[in-house]
Amino acid sequence: MRELLNIPPPVDFLSYSPSELFRFFFQIGRWTEDSFSADFQTYTRGKLISTVTVNKWKNRDVIPTRYSGPLFKMIEDQFEPDIAKNWITAFETIWAAHIAKPVKSGAMKENRNFSDIICRQHAAWIITQYEKKLSGNLFSASDIYVPLQLIERGKPDDTLYDIEDLQSIFSDPTGMYDKLDWTLISGGPGSGKSMAALHLAHELSQTELFPIYIRGSHLSEIDIDIQNPNQPVIDSFSIKSFLQHFRSSSKKLACLILDGIDEIAGTVTGALPALNQILADLSLEQNVCRAHGKRLHVIALGRPSHIEFAARIVSVESSKTLEMLGLDGRYQHMAEELLLGRDLRPEWWRKYLSATGTKADSSLPDFLCTDYDDYSEFGSEPLLTYLICHIALETGQKRTNDTLPHEAVNALTYTKNRNEIYRDIIKHIQSRTALQTGQNLEFQNYLSVLQHIALANWHGGKDRANSLKNIQDCIHDANTKTAFQALSLTSPDMLITAFYYRMSQDAEATDQAAVEFTHKSFSEYLVSTLILDRFEQLITAFASKKDLDEALLNWSRLARKGVHEPNLADFCQKEAALRYQSFSNLNWDSALTLINKHLAVAPPDINGLDAISQTQRSASLLLFIWSCLNIERQKQTGDNFNLFENSGDFSALMLKQIQLPNGLNLTRNTLTEPWLETLTFLTPSLSALYLDSADMSQLSFSLGHMRSLSCKQVSFAMTHWSHVKVTASVFRKSIFQHAIVHGNRWLSTKLHNCFLQAVKIQLTSFIDCDLTDTIFSQCHFSDVEFISPKMDGVIFDRCTFVNCNFDAPKNSIGAKDTTFRYCSFLDMEMALSKLSNDTFEHCNFQTTNQQNSGLKKKSHLEFQLGELLQ
Repeated sequence: MRELLNIPPPVDFLSYSPSELFRFFFQIGRWTEDSFSADFQTYTRGKLISTVTVNKWKNRDVIPTRYSGPLFKMIEDQFEPDIAKNWITAFETIWAAHIAKPVKSGAMKENRNFSDIICRQHAAWIITQYEKKLSGNLFSASDIYVPLQLIERGKPDDTLYDIEDLQSIFSDPTGMYDKLDWTLISGGPGSGKSMAALHLAHELSQTELFPIYIRGSHLSEIDIDIQNPNQPVIDSFSIKSFLQHFRSSSKKLACLILDGIDEIAGTVTGALPALNQILADLSLEQNVCRAHGKRLHVIALGRPSHIEFAARIVSVESSKTLEMLGLDGRYQHMAEELLLGRDLRPEWWRKYLSATGTKADSSLPDFLCTDYDDYSEFGSEPLLTYLICHIALETGQKRTNDTLPHEAVNALTYTKNRNEIYRDIIKHIQSRTALQTGQNLEFQNYLSVLQHIALANWHGGKDRANSLKNIQDCIHDANTKTAFQALSLTSPDMLITAFYYRMSQDAEATDQAAVEFTHKSFSEYLVSTLILDRFEQLITAFASKKDLDEALLNWSRLARKGVHEPNLADFCQKEAALRYQSFSNLNWDSALTLINKHLAVAPPDINGLDAISQTQRSASLLLFIWSCLNIERQKQTGDNFNLFENSGDFSALMLKQIQLPNGLNLTRNTLTEPWLETLTFLTPSLSALYLDSADMSQLSFSLGHMRSLSCKQVSFAMTHWSHVKVTASVFRKSIFQHAIVHGNRWLSTKLHNCFLQAVKIQLTSFIDCDLTDTIFSQCHFSDVEFISPKMDGVIFDRCTFVNCNFDAPKNSIGAKDTTFRYCSFLDMEMALSKLSNDTFEHCNFQTTNQQNSGLKKKSHLEFQLGELLQ
């Protein structure tokens, strides 16, 4: 067995050049050029490095940047772990110092004064940004800012931080944070990340530290002009340029605040290599600063997915990952919602009224103090909270002098759904844009431009930002093209509340110039309105037999890309509710005929297998919009649509034909957390249907709300249910065999005379459900809750239960109601105490020492399914 090397790098390695350190390393391994080349090949995926190249690494300061990864893997394999870590640090430091090429002390003294001026200019610009008035208002964002709390998860006890706590990283005399180089902060759209970043930069600008505040959307490769000492040092310069001046200045400590790592130019089109390169460069720069006796700390803010990516790149030992809590103090992330921090909504409301000069009001609007239907998420997000209050008080209902501010806000939220409020916001922005720019663009043209910007974002998978070229490619209407060109002439720096244009320095570089929404939900709302517009055009063209080919082509262009996310589905459902009455003279049931007979039309650049996939996407989206209207019809009539009454046009069999192939996303989760790879609109499309003797086997239902589905003698064999909410549905004489049910919530749903065999049910709750004469055979239940169930004639045969709970009054489920035969129970002592002993026949009971903690952990299962099922 080969022994690992245990010789550390030289103590004075900082005085070495890259080639000297490499030779030292080379001698330790007792390599020749040939033997090193042969050994190194193992770590380069079989690529042979010539002996000439190895000789250059030894005798010239040629840094093997392309091969640093393989070299570090070789070190990890050849040396003991602690020694290997020291060697990697040594190489990173020396290479970084060599790249930086520090100037001689004399030259540094000459540049120090100028670099100090640059630092002061940037700090002054930060203060200006912080105090800058919001567009069209007499107050700044700082006037209504409240310091949101942060939480560090993954520790034995969750730790809360205030934004001000981050300043202790730079003023801690105990040295506790000496090795902390990175603070990564994640938050969703509108969560207050940008304002928190600017606030922290403003606070640090009052200290001896050099705060470098950079917005990812403004980052460029332009160097600061050393010939112009009076230039405004804003954030449209390269990070490298700022850091060069930091090294040349008298400052000993700098904090780079990078706001919006998901908005860096290279990531606009979805590519992460640009972010990867920036993170790697900053890691090397931190080592360079240490070599200069200085320290660089980086605080990066961005969306959860990008922060998760960054956390995998930077060193775990030198980083801290935090998540932003909502304005209401809640932690909301994927499948979890917990009240952990302070409720700052009353403070925000007080500051907002004061900043706007509105009379004081001690009463809060309902959405700021209750979980109020569709608006509860608004009260947790500062941006949407501001927009709702601003529209209500500035352009909302007519108010008398006696109307209190909270009454005006309530009047808006009581009478309108979320889509109507978003439309009011956009109308307000349009009128303000026209007033400020002098452009009198009609609202419909203005809205059409925004719809196509949002469409480009949806097609690009961004929901927030995209390049000008991609937007232009989405616009085929001449009037919209003209309106887009006119609107793009507005000031690129003008923040327009909900969205703004961000142009590159080169206006011709349309791949980099971008249009960006400050909140992605505006993009989702606009896409939903465009989808309903195109749906109306398509149905109208079909009825009139006029321009049908063009309408079909436009629908195909619309549906060609884009993820079928629950948020978009929710906006589409609300938009359908608003338009249902206006569609009364429209035969929108003809959409089913279109799906069956007329959708084989694809854009000119699509053919072959892609054309089949395109037809499936077009049909799936069309069925979903029809379903949104069908749900509204069911609400008014109480009748479910019988899919077989028009079997000549559309049958249940076609549900399989129009769905894209699906599978598990193994890169995101393990097999024990089975998320689906492709999200579809199939789940909500089954709502308000009546199915009789249908075969639904092998279909995948994911991330959606299935409501008022009625089934009789339907087979759901080998189906996959991932994070689905099923409400007020009925399953009679239906079969579930070898199905997977993960992360679901079943509400007020009936299972009568059903048979479930070999079904795996995880992290699922059955709330107020009616289970009658139903058999569960050889099923596996893990972390499942039955809350207030009605069970009559239910048989569990040879089933396994792990950490499950029956939340029902003691002895309410007895031998006449439910029978457990040959079942196994693990960690169920507390839960089974609520059941009568007469219900168990030949069962096996086991307990582990983690029982109590497990039950406690799952006591919030309703909340853990979170916003995905709302």
